[in-house]
Amino acid sequence: MSIWKIQPGWSTAALILGWLCSGSAMADLVKLKTGGELRGKVVSDEQRAPREVSVRTVSGAMVTIRREDVEFIARRSLTYEEYELKARLAADTVAAQWELAEWCVSQRLMQVRERHLERIVELDPENEAAHKALGHQLRGGKWTTHEDYMLSRGYVRYRGRYITPEEKLLLESSQADREKQLAWFEKIRVWSNWLSGRYETQRQLAIEQLKTVDDPHAVPALRNFLEEHAAREVRIVYINTLSQIPFPDATVALAHLAVFDADQGIRLRAVNTIPEQATGMAAGEFIGYLRHADNLVVRRAGSALKQLGDQQAVPYLIEALVTNHKYRVAVEHPAVGVTLGPGGMVTPGVQPPLLPPDLQAALLTGYLSPESIHPPPNPAGAKQWVTVRVDQQNPEVLEALREITQADFGFDKRTWKLWWMAQNS
Repeated sequence: MSIWKIQPGWSTAALILGWLCSGSAMADLVKLKTGGELRGKVVSDEQRAPREVSVRTVSGAMVTIRREDVEFIARRSLTYEEYELKARLAADTVAAQWELAEWCVSQRLMQVRERHLERIVELDPENEAAHKALGHQLRGGKWTTHEDYMLSRGYVRYRGRYITPEEKLLLESSQADREKQLAWFEKIRVWSNWLSGRYETQRQLAIEQLKTVDDPHAVPALRNFLEEHAAREVRIVYINTLSQIPFPDATVALAHLAVFDADQGIRLRAVNTIPEQATGMAAGEFIGYLRHADNLVVRRAGSALKQLGDQQAVPYLIEALVTNHKYRVAVEHPAVGVTLGPGGMVTPGVQPPLLPPDLQAALLTGYLSPESIHPPPNPAGAKQWVTVRVDQQNPEVLEALREITQADFGFDKRTWKLWWMAQNS
């Protein structure tokens, strides 16, 4: 049996050593601090050999490295290892991505299969098979998800089905609850007017009245009249009032304010006001916002989760390190296609897309790479608005991960996932 000694700094790329032939269902992955990887079976005993890690490959070779050069060790299924290799080797074409998606079906890797189906749709926006596999429907000449279609018609999702907002309200509230909520609407409407009126006496009276509110039935009225109030001081009163209500509805309202209010100070105050016993529920709300269509909301949710410091958010933060968002941009005629060169500059002879100012600035400053912009191929017409997809890194999400885990792998999702798997194995 041969033994390979790997010196520090040798391996800066993955070492894949014959694991595809293994009869074992699981494989060890050793992540090196240099960035390299070893795959096989860890056979060394930490107690007997505390300074070394030995990995036996399926070919019978032994690789031994210093333990101090190891970042972490994780166990994964051989099927997923095989998938990663195939994904790296697959060409970025419709045919190759479809072949890989079909292989994923045979191996029951349904979640990663969607990545390749989505890539097919990016390469070929009219690919019917990929759209149908993703569950998309052709509506009015455009492919869309069932959820997007129903939401565009004003429906909301409730317990697995789509209903009108009015039906949702009726289902969530009993007749007695609705009567109590309506009673609060009248009171808070009056107090809201006093808060923004010109009489100081009435304003102080409204504040004193709101200090006594601790009934969860008041939350809908509070949100209706105070959540988007133009006066900052009124929204502060709103936050203080919600903090007095120890019920889930108030926590949900605070979380909503923490990501949608335009005032950073208000957002910070909303998070800091969440009671300690409600941080778990609040974290769940912010985790949901990590999947929001608006990148600004995603980043604000990351900031809020950093403040809360809840470990349950880690895998969701990892997934949200880089998120994909849609933007509407104007394309001038003639538009043969959109090619962005270094620094976001447009190559000669091609009309540029009129990107939103923040995205254009991000391209020019290097915050976004040109490869992050995914415009539709060959838009036609004298001038039209088209949808582009943008991969955006979320620094606030990364800061949250650093704060909660005390680890740092940058925006490398894959390494973060491996590390997290190692921590929980």
